[in-house]
Formats: sequence, C-alpha cells, structure tokens
Amino acid sequence: MTAASPIDLATARRILARAAYGARPGEAEALARTGLAPWLDRQLALPAAEPALEARIGALAIPIRYAAGPGEQILDERRPPVTLPQTQAERWRLGEFRPNIRIPGAERERPRLELTLATLLKKTAAEAQLRERMAEFWHDHFNVAFQADGRVAASLPDHDRRIREHALGSFRALLEAMATSPAMLVYLNNQSSRAGAPNENYARELLELHTLGRAAYRGSARNGRDVPRLPDGRPAFYVDADVWEAARALTGWSVASGQAFDGTRSLPRSGEFAYVAQWHDPYQKHFLGQDLDPFAPAMAHGQAVLDALAAHPATARFLCTKLARFLLGDPPPAAAIARAEAAWTRSLGQDDQIARTIRALLTGPEILDPTLGRARRPVDAMAAAVRGLDIPFTPTPALIGQLSAAGQTPFGWAPPDGQPLDAAPYLGATALRARWTMLLGLARNANGTGLSPHYAELAKAPVEAVAQRLASLSLGPAGAPVAETVAGVWTAAGRNPRPVPNEVAELAGWVLNAPAFQTA
Repeated sequence: MTAASPIDLATARRILARAAYGARPGEAEALARTGLAPWLDRQLALPAAEPALEARIGALAIPIRYAAGPGEQILDERRPPVTLPQTQAERWRLGEFRPNIRIPGAERERPRLELTLATLLKKTAAEAQLRERMAEFWHDHFNVAFQADGRVAASLPDHDRRIREHALGSFRALLEAMATSPAMLVYLNNQSSRAGAPNENYARELLELHTLGRAAYRGSARNGRDVPRLPDGRPAFYVDADVWEAARALTGWSVASGQAFDGTRSLPRSGEFAYVAQWHDPYQKHFLGQDLDPFAPAMAHGQAVLDALAAHPATARFLCTKLARFLLGDPPPAAAIARAEAAWTRSLGQDDQIARTIRALLTGPEILDPTLGRARRPVDAMAAAVRGLDIPFTPTPALIGQLSAAGQTPFGWAPPDGQPLDAAPYLGATALRARWTMLLGLARNANGTGLSPHYAELAKAPVEAVAQRLASLSLGPAGAPVAETVAGVWTAAGRNPRPVPNEVAELAGWVLNAPAFQTA
C-alpha cells in the first residue's frame, strides 16, 4: 500500500479509530476515497489553536456549589472556565495550603475540572484529531496525578500547554518542557532536590519511564563499565550510578514558591520553574559514559543529561514501540517499530521529529492488518460514541464521574507509569457495567451532554432500518451483525416496531454497548 492509494471502508474506520477518536458521519467514506496521504498531510499541518473550538470551551457553564464556612450562605452558580486563561501564578495559589489563607475545596478543584471538561470537548470536536491523540499519548507518557498534591492539580493547565506545544515536534524540546514543568517537578519531588541531598524520584522515572525504558536498565551492574557498548562507545544500557548522577545534575531545578535561598532573598510565589544555582551540585559528574565538567553554566549539567537521553538508541526503541502499540495496536509490529526508529533517528533534534515518526508508522502496510487492535479505554469509547452519533456534545462533571467508575479518571492515574493501554483495568465486571451505563447515558442524553440529530430522522422507521443505520454510524461495515442482533432482541421483547425518538436513543445505546464497539 502507498499512502495515496484508496482504501476500503473498514480500513478507513480503523485508521480513524486509532489516529483519531472515531469517524464522524461521512469521514470514513471520504478517507476511503482519497487514501491516507491527504488526511495525514492535513492532520500533521493543522495548527494547534482552533479559535472556534476555544470559543466553545469558553462558553461552557460549569457548576460550582459550596458553603464558604459553617452557617454561611451556599454559593451555587455556573461559571465559564475562568482558571484556564489565568497565569500559572494565579492558579498556583489555589494549590498552596498556607496558614491563614482559606480557599474552599471547590475553588481549588477548578483548574483540573475545567481542563478535564475542555479536554473531553477537544477529543470529540477538534479538527486536529491526530494532535489530540498525541496529546493523550504524551500525557500518559509524562504522567502526573492531581491527587498527589494540590500544586500538581493547580499546575495541570500549564502541563497540558507544554505537552500540546511539542506534541508533534522535537522530543528533546518536549523532554525539557517536561523537566521544567511545575506539575512534574512537584509530582516527582524534584522541586526539593538539593546539592548534598539529591532526590532520585524524578531522575529514576526520567530514565525508566520517559526515555531509555525499563528494558535498558542493568541493575546487576556495579557501574557503566560493566555494560555492553554501542558502536560509538556509549553504554548501551544504564545502571543505578546513572540515576544517581542524573539526580545530581538536576539539583536546583525547582519551582518558585516563596522559598528562601540564600539567607536574604526568597523566590517569588509564582509557581513557575526556577533554577537556583545555590541548590545545584556543581561538581563533576559521569553520566552514560560522558564526563560532565565541574562548575558548568546554569542548567548545563541537567541539559547534558537530557541531550544524552534524547539521542540514545534505547530511547528511540522504547518510544517507537510505545507509539506503534498506541497507533497500530497489539502486538506492536516489529517492522513498523524498526521503520519508526529509523525515522526518529534521522530526525533527531528537528522541529518535526515526532511528526515524521508518526508518518513512518501510519504509512506502512500494518495499518491494513485487521488483527491488530486494542480495547478502547473509557475516554476513547466516549469520544467515539459522540463522534459516531454526531452528538452536539457538552461535557459535564457527571460524565467525568462515569469515566472514573469505568476505570479512567483524566489526569488521575496515581502511579507515574501512566494510564494503561492493557484491557484489564477496563473490562472487569464493575468497570464494564460502568461503561455500559455511561454509553447508554450518552446515547440517551441522561446527563445533558447532547442529543443526536439522527434520532428524529430515524423515528417511526422500521426497527430493522433504525438499528442498521445506528450500527452503520457507530461501527461502519462491522455494524451489520450488531444491527441484526439489536433489532432481533428488541422485537423479541415486544417493543415498538417503529421506534419513537426516545426509543431510537435507547437502541443507539444498545449498539454502543455491543462488544464490537469496545475495541479499535
């Protein structure tokens, strides 16, 4: 297959289910006619900003209700997302717990709540669907959890902005954006890492989860001299000594939160990244076979660590394997991984490195393989349902609760390894029941998220035709057997043979709960 070749409808829907959040009516047919190349070219060229979508986000009316204190009047109102356009310093105060400053919990919760609702709307409505997919991937890869600290929760909009800015760009630039992200520095404790007492939490996850990967760890080796070498002489793997040296190199990379740093001066309470030279270990270090000279310029040791990690072949292998699994399915094809690694390595340091790697993954023959796939996570299933049924979507806090019950709390996966792709957390009995409730509720507008315009069009048609159309919207060619089953069960139960609009909505929920809809 070449990227310009026409493709069948099932393949088109598979592409849109993995590189986007499902097909809106007519999108799969258009992709099948033109082939992948025009769609991919456009998706990789679209700007990150979508003014019309931002206007929709700004128009959201998000409820807030609390009593400021015992016996005080209850505040009960609906507000637009006011914290998203705020500065990091304005949001940071919502995350700090300081004596004599009392902020209601509902106010502290606003940055995360507003960002979550905005993110759900973007997944369903953004034209730049591939960028949205990659924002999801990088949020998983550079995971932070709001429960860890109020300052993490308050910094989530800044963390999201950094990810989106680099989602299709240079991995090295993204890596430093994450290493200086206040949410990340607080979540993994680097904001308190000082010379003489370096905190290893961030350094260890930087190597194990963000770059080289667990497979590149050689814990049994005493030092880097005991591991095999790459052809250019660099160590092929990392050892504990590299973690310790990375932690030393990143001392002083902190967050400005009013800390005193030299006896007479204090950092501002801005919640922004701050490099404090007085907290940095300036002495010589040895990282991945490279000597880092003592008393280097500001941030130079940490940046040298990031340079070495971004350029290491183990990072290319680890990231490209994850990308292949994310965009193509399980098991990630070896040929696709190799092709992506080559593209990644050729474009090291370039502003479109990630975009080139994605293009290499998606334009190979593996995209035609119907046996590749994975279970849809709850957010993915929600977005695909909204897009397939063309629902004029308004996200609500109740929907967030349903997603959590189904196994996916946005920005809330507590361990640093990120929200799993594996099916296990989402397909147990409790999670499945919550998923079915959520999807049926979406179809029926149970939480005020919007009602599909197709229900009125289909009302009073024979149930067989209704089920066929709903299954076609949600599943494409794979929907025929689902439609037959749904119509048969409906008829056997003695239900209305010509459904009215609310019954069409119920049938739509049945289609969304079919096993075929739970995989992509």
